[in-house]
Amino acid sequence: MSTFRFLNLLVLFFTCMNIYALDLDEKLRLIKTVYKLEPKTCQTNIKATSNEVNTGKILFNSVSLSGDRDVSCANCHLDEFGSADGLPIAVGVGGQGKGYGRLENKSGVLVQRNTISLKGRASKEFSSFFWDGKVQRVDDRIISQFGSKLDGKFDTPLALAAILPLIERDEFQGEASFFNSNDIQDSVRDSVYYDRYLATSKALRQRFLHPDNEEDNKVSTALTALGIDLNKFELAHIGNFLAKFINSNFPCKESAWDRYLSGEKSAITKKQKKGAVMFYGKGRCASCHSGSLFSNFQFHSIGVPQGLFGPHSRHRDIGRASVTHKVDDIYRFRTPPLNEVKNTAPYGHNGVFSDLRSIVIYHFNPVDFYIKNPKLVQDDYYRLGSLLDSRDKILSAIELNNEKELEQLLEFLNAI
Repeated sequence: MSTFRFLNLLVLFFTCMNIYALDLDEKLRLIKTVYKLEPKTCQTNIKATSNEVNTGKILFNSVSLSGDRDVSCANCHLDEFGSADGLPIAVGVGGQGKGYGRLENKSGVLVQRNTISLKGRASKEFSSFFWDGKVQRVDDRIISQFGSKLDGKFDTPLALAAILPLIERDEFQGEASFFNSNDIQDSVRDSVYYDRYLATSKALRQRFLHPDNEEDNKVSTALTALGIDLNKFELAHIGNFLAKFINSNFPCKESAWDRYLSGEKSAITKKQKKGAVMFYGKGRCASCHSGSLFSNFQFHSIGVPQGLFGPHSRHRDIGRASVTHKVDDIYRFRTPPLNEVKNTAPYGHNGVFSDLRSIVIYHFNPVDFYIKNPKLVQDDYYRLGSLLDSRDKILSAIELNNEKELEQLLEFLNAI
């Protein structure tokens, strides 16, 4: 072979290599155009002074909001777990410590759903809250279990969502006991919905009007300093201040993928770029995990194993159906946003997936999970048909062909 021909082949080789590298970015450029992808901004409608944010912080960390003064918002939303708690399902009243310490001491009550991260929850893009979407923004209205009776009291859907744990027995109000109760339980008794809101507001109002300990006095002083008339105090005040704090303390963070979308081609690796093509291509992930927050905020089923616990009958969690009471919504849950998803294990509405790999595989091969976790899913044996039958049909279109493609997809998830 002549030297000239050899050099031509060498140039052709490196040209092809460059074309291949450019081709990958070109694919992503087309994907960006088709899906109208932009770096996330997480713009909010929440405005707050530093004093308002600080009052929200006091409320977020205060046990005075709980019936037995043993739990605060901060117990289940920790920075080290991506602003979740690191547990499969949350531990509410009576819990001690953090992370798995709340399970190991066996003193708390299981809330029976996986704690949701607060990162970016103040964003205007968030239109649905909680796994079952029991708080939603529809046009300019906030839809919730309270109907229209609280219209105008909450600044944002997040503000209303922030107070719902406060009216739940297992999360904040205190474990039911024949012999013992607390002032909030005595006020609430068997009331539900709007009446429960009023009863909880009344009990907390009395605590802060007549503080008899340092914690209550701290909250009372902060509210009064902002001009809140404690005689008219109600849960909406708490929700609005909590939303201001969440907006300030749990903002969206710029990811490597955001930087790539901004034009920094070296922000993600070649493997992650291939994973992005997989995510938006034959992996079909973007069918549900769309937009800059990677959620369409709609309700879908991947047939998540029910596991050993659930808030509804027969230890089940029927998901969206508990809100709509429609059979078609059984086992459907709101598409979880994926920003910083690498930090928020375990996964699923009940945390049955310990890592990203297991839940990604479950999307296209649920059989693998049942084989590897026989004890965890033993109670699902007789309802496995209905669980798998509930799976969205889009899942049958996923085409991952080998371990290499799976690894590429997982690498992309680490970049978002």
